[in-house]
Amino acid sequence: MDNVIFSYTRQDAINDGIFIDVSEMAKEAGFKIPVAITSNLYHTHIVPSEDAKTYGQDEKGRLWDVLHMLSVMARHSKDSMITFSVRFQNGPHSSETPKLWAVVEAQSPDDPSPAINIMLPEDY
Repeated sequence: MDNVIFSYTRQDAINDGIFIDVSEMAKEAGFKIPVAITSNLYHTHIVPSEDAKTYGQDEKGRLWDVLHMLSVMARHSKDSMITFSVRFQNGPHSSETPKLWAVVEAQSPDDPSPAINIMLPEDY
């Protein structure tokens, strides 16, 4: 038997603001397990810039785009890590297409039920 010295769970990361729980909207997109995104992804790509807002972009729409693209990719994958991209418009002639990772993993050492965490590669 291993002696655990320290354990940091997914819920700890949500409580600390490292992950943001987006499970409610994920349910609307067809996900049946909890889904979270990293704070870094949220603040750098989901929250639109002022220019993007004037172009009609909003937080809810950008999050929906991420969840929808992941749901499409997940239907064609059996892997526990899915790589995908989402194009975000930042204005009439400006966009960004970050590479995203979705990782399916246990919620904690004590709770092996699956959860999805969506992040930028540098967040892993």
